[in-house]
Amino acid sequence: MKEIAYLRVSTKDQHIASQEVDIKKQFPNAEIMPEEHGTSGTVPAAERMVLSRLIDPILGLRKGDTLIVWWVDRIGRNYEDAERVIRELLCRGVIIKTLNQSRTFEYTGDTMTDMITNVQITMITAMAAAERETRLASAEAGRQALREAGKWDEAFQGRRPNSGKMKGKHEEILATLNSNHSIRETASLLGVSVSTVQRVKKQYA
Repeated sequence: MKEIAYLRVSTKDQHIASQEVDIKKQFPNAEIMPEEHGTSGTVPAAERMVLSRLIDPILGLRKGDTLIVWWVDRIGRNYEDAERVIRELLCRGVIIKTLNQSRTFEYTGDTMTDMITNVQITMITAMAAAERETRLASAEAGRQALREAGKWDEAFQGRRPNSGKMKGKHEEILATLNSNHSIRETASLLGVSVSTVQRVKKQYA
């Protein structure tokens, strides 16, 4: 029986160190397996380098193994894909534990208990997907507000444009802040660190 901790962060500027510390405190014997840095939750599980191996029916997690994640949205933010992966693992006899809210998901063989678990999984994965849609809508509303106010070009005048995977991220941060979200809310909605939001806000102040 193995304890495997799966970590995923969505952008290059996020860090998994704090997650590793929390996992080691609660699960000192867990093997930590981080996904490739900057892997979006919308990437199907089967297309991720690490998660695809963990869910492989032959080489992956087996009955009695425990999969540890910060929260179920680390498995995915596409609720259909995430829900399918979670149920497949549970049907295989894998136990899923989360650090956030200290939840444990497993099938017990009791019909009623397992039905309740299924309902919880459906709700949680759907909420993760909805949160992402809310974030995107909020950022777009902020960008539109900046454009309508004639402040879009002014905000980035003389600034070097973003490139690579961070292209457009500064714009999303500013747009979300402009939609009356706090720094912490913006960081949570966009999947970046609080310090990143603070740095971008100061840079474009």
